[in-house]
Amino acid sequence: MIDLIGYRKFGHNELDQPSFTQPLMYKVVNKMTPVRDIYRAQLIQEGIPEEKLKAIEVAANLKMEEAYVKSKTLKFNKEDWGSDHWTAIKANKDKYGDFLNDTGVNIDKLTEIGHKITKLPEEGGKFHPQIVKIFQARQKSIEEKKGVDWGTAEALAFATLIDQGYHVRLSGQDVERGTFSHRHAHVFY
Repeated sequence: MIDLIGYRKFGHNELDQPSFTQPLMYKVVNKMTPVRDIYRAQLIQEGIPEEKLKAIEVAANLKMEEAYVKSKTLKFNKEDWGSDHWTAIKANKDKYGDFLNDTGVNIDKLTEIGHKITKLPEEGGKFHPQIVKIFQARQKSIEEKKGVDWGTAEALAFATLIDQGYHVRLSGQDVERGTFSHRHAHVFY
């Protein structure tokens, strides 16, 4: 039996703080020697010169940097990403009916709902400082009507659909806590 626990030492991206969502696990993770360092030491012990490992590392970093630079000017054709299935859905409103309803809302309704979903409960306890910061940023973006991040936009989309009577069901591992901290949909205190 192998008991394997996977983790990202620094979280999913620069917005994620893994010690926030998994504090006990990341106390252990922070004390661990990275696998890369363990493997590098093993290779050196087996006789591979450190200079050769450094050359491999430099070459790999150059290749990744080259791809990164190329990504800044690469142009995508949206037609290359489509499929016949989705084209048929868009083209055949009679067949799919309400599926293609206009669910947009005006700015006043969006602001009203935004105020509701960006307010933390006042009673019941103390929230983690990161949660408070996230919700304050959400509130500010709603009040100023600018700077809405992806997580707030998603929450607004779900909330406006629910307000219109649509059922919204999210499924998956992190739908409540959010894969990334800025996407939390449920808070605990």
